[in-house]
Amino acid sequence: MVYGVWMVYGGRTAGHSIDVLRAGRWATVVVVALVLAWPVGAAPQPQTQAAPSVDQLRQFLGTVIVRIDIDLPDRRGVCTGWVGWTESSRSAIYTAAHCYQPDAKYLVTIGSESIVSNGFTKWDALDLMALWIPKGHLAVLRAWKHLPGVPFRAMYMLTERGNGSRLVEVDIPRVYWEIRFENRPGAVALPLYSFPGTSGSPIIDLADGLLLGMVVGYLDDRPDIAAVVPAQTIYDALVSAAR
Repeated sequence: MVYGVWMVYGGRTAGHSIDVLRAGRWATVVVVALVLAWPVGAAPQPQTQAAPSVDQLRQFLGTVIVRIDIDLPDRRGVCTGWVGWTESSRSAIYTAAHCYQPDAKYLVTIGSESIVSNGFTKWDALDLMALWIPKGHLAVLRAWKHLPGVPFRAMYMLTERGNGSRLVEVDIPRVYWEIRFENRPGAVALPLYSFPGTSGSPIIDLADGLLLGMVVGYLDDRPDIAAVVPAQTIYDALVSAAR
């Protein structure tokens, strides 16, 4: 069983089942889960850039990775996201679509500032959502790359009950291409830990600071295996929406 990873307080989480084909066998994946026109240029950009140091990368990610508090009448949830696009008066925060809850208020915290989202755009098939906030001229994470075909070292924001959220570094020996998510055809499996609240965290390649993908879930019998939507898939969806 695989769970979507948004953290919930004060109530039970709603969800639905997703079938998974893993190593030739069926398993079950469970996720708990005003449209604005998509602006041209809102998609992440494939490009090459000079490799930052780990300290520089941590400092930068501290300005673009955000906490998303999901407020409902009977419970509260938490997801992670990142600033993926900005203009003079608004910005888009990318996160997992299963973080969406009807009638919820989304409070986006960037550094020490909290901003209420005033709209969203959602791609359920990819488990991708953009929350809009009425603030512009923000630092953004847009440069991306394909998942490497060789071992690499990554950084992402891990949220864990009792330990809060923290940037962690992890060695990725390979992508588990043999794991297939039937109802999340764009997702792949990576050997990294994911707990409730981690949904929506971007995954960054430490070699060059480029975006590799977004965490959307985990296997309950293997908490060290996360479901990840690759940056290429996110880019394709956003480019299509901009046309």
